[in-house]
Formats: sequence, structure tokens, C-alpha cells
Amino acid sequence: MPISGFNLLSGIGMIAVGASAMVYWHLKYHTGLKYFLIGGILWAIAIGIKLAMDLTITQPIQSALLADFPVFTVVVIMSLYLGLRTGFLESGITYLVVKHTSLAHSGFKEAVALGIGFGGTEAIVLGISSFASVLALLLSPSLQGTLTPAVLAQFAPAFIPLPVIERVFTLFIHVFAVVLVVYADRCRKLRWLWLSVFLKTITDGALPLFAYSFTGPGIRSVLPVEGYIAVLGIISLAGLYLIQERFNELPVIPELE
Repeated sequence: MPISGFNLLSGIGMIAVGASAMVYWHLKYHTGLKYFLIGGILWAIAIGIKLAMDLTITQPIQSALLADFPVFTVVVIMSLYLGLRTGFLESGITYLVVKHTSLAHSGFKEAVALGIGFGGTEAIVLGISSFASVLALLLSPSLQGTLTPAVLAQFAPAFIPLPVIERVFTLFIHVFAVVLVVYADRCRKLRWLWLSVFLKTITDGALPLFAYSFTGPGIRSVLPVEGYIAVLGIISLAGLYLIQERFNELPVIPELE
């Protein structure tokens, strides 16, 4: 099936997920825009470091492992590597910034805004990337001839809403992970930080295993990972409701001017 303008809806939807979450939370709870901005900056820092690692050490590590181990063993090792990298970078950097800035005074609403800034920025950037890629293919039909059948199959109508739905659940995961980090600093109990690291680790770490285990051009190859992200997103949303009660029990700390 040829690529059509309807495929632009995936990118538009992802952008809408990130932007609407920020607008909704700001209008409903009047949280400062700085929390969304800082959350976005934290995401950019973590992604920048991961990109630098991918351009320098990740590929050599994988190549060295493939020379000595079976493919499945390498997939498991790389899954652990990528998962732990995400966990320690995204939650770790956030914790250091929160601990040493006025973000340490954040309440629940501010912590959620920080998480929305983090996950919402990711959704917007991925949405823009998707929109630009599809637009380039529409404007230059000859480029479509360079795509493999497996890649072209991902532009089928059934695939259009999947990235949008995934961003919704991923946003819940990011927000819960960030709220756990802020709560860890507020109550001075690192087990909440480790829970955040664990959540991010199992989110990203499972993706290579899914890619290895479920292959093929059809939608069935992506539904398992989408379902996995949905389950983690629902757990994260429930976790937000539960940890809100703990936040409300903490003493109120006036925000620094």
C-alpha cells in the first residue's frame, strides 16, 4: 500500500500527546512553565549522552560480543546494557539536578510537570521526526522505491495510531519515573530512586528482546511490544495515584525564589 497523507497523522498525534499534556497540566494546576522546560532539558541531556555512546562505544561493544557469543546471548547482554544505561542516565541525571537545585522543593504537581516536560518533549521530538520523514517521502515519491517491503508495510493504516498510543503510555512511564526521583530526594530514601531506575531499565531493556523475538512485516510483530509498554504505562499511572498520597504526607517546603 502506498504511503499517503494519512501517515502524517502519526507524527501529528505524537506532537499532540506531548503538547496537550503540558498545556492541560499548566492550565489545570498553574504549575510554572520552568518545570516543563527543565524536564525537556533533562531529556535532551540524557539523549545526548546516549547518542554519543551509540556513536562511540555501543557498536564496538556489540561487535566484540558477536565475535565470541551466540546471537541470543548478545541480545540479552545488549538488552541489559541499553536498559541500565537508560535507567542510570535518565533517572540518575534527574536525581542529581533535583538534589542540587530548587527542584528539591517540588510538590507532587510540580514533580508531575517535570515528568511531563521530560516525556512530552520526547513525544514532540519523535512526532516532528516522524512527520518530517513522511513528508519527505510524499514530496519525493522516488524515495519510496528505496524502501524495503518490510519498511513499507509499516505505513499501512493499521500502524498509524500505534505510535500515538505508545506515546501516551510512555508518557505515564516517564512521569512516574521522574516523580519517584523527586520523592526519593524529598523523603531522603534512595529506594525510590532505585525503583525509578528499575522502571526505566525494564522499559528500554526489553525492546531488543522484543525486536529479536518478534519479526516480520505485519502488525503482529509490533503488538507484543506495544502491549508491554501499555502494561507498564498502566502500572505507572496507578503508581502516580498511590505516590500522590505519600507526597501529601510530606511537609510543605516553600519554593525558592
